Amino acid sequence: MNTSGPGVDTHEMVLMHRVIRREFGQLPRLFRAAASNRARSKVVGAHAREMLDFLHTHHTGEDELLFPLLRKRTTLDPELMDRMDAQHAQVDDAVAALGKDLPAWTATADAPTGERMAALVDATMPTLIEHLAEEEEKLLPIVSATLTQSEWDALGKHGMSAIPLTRRLVILGHITEETDDTERQRFLQVIPAPARLAYKLIGRRQFTRETTTIRS
Repeated sequence: MNTSGPGVDTHEMVLMHRVIRREFGQLPRLFRAAASNRARSKVVGAHAREMLDFLHTHHTGEDELLFPLLRKRTTLDPELMDRMDAQHAQVDDAVAALGKDLPAWTATADAPTGERMAALVDATMPTLIEHLAEEEEKLLPIVSATLTQSEWDALGKHGMSAIPLTRRLVILGHITEETDDTERQRFLQVIPAPARLAYKLIGRRQFTRETTTIRS
């Protein structure tokens, strides 16, 4: 799917969406499998917290830096934007509820709490998947033709600034995990050369080690 027109290259958002689909899709199984196992709940809980923050930052960036510009500069289908807003609200409510339960579950591996969180993710996934797909199909082509490069870059900077320095190489691994060679090179072009080198020397191994432990 080509999500970029003659303007800015919006494909990096497709890569972010892949992270969200993949990692949230795995959370219910991980929550359930860690029942009454505190060693596992600490591992899974830390990962879940990172992914909740990733999704929250993604949505706040769109709410603050993307949607207002689109509404100002284009004549968008009001039903589409109302649906985007409603989907954000539903997903954000789920993220908040998960965030409320997560600290105690991480510490205790309480099985009923883990099941409640797993069920909430299961219930939210259809809305989340629909939202991401519609955003890619209907909004990103408009974004590409509407935003300037600096405005698009501001969205990326917003997302990066929310990631602790010590976690950026691992998140880079998540973003590039399912890319083909062309996509990976295309994305890495926007990453500073020192970060690319650090990922090659350190980050890739750290990402592989962590995800193997999380998904086992």
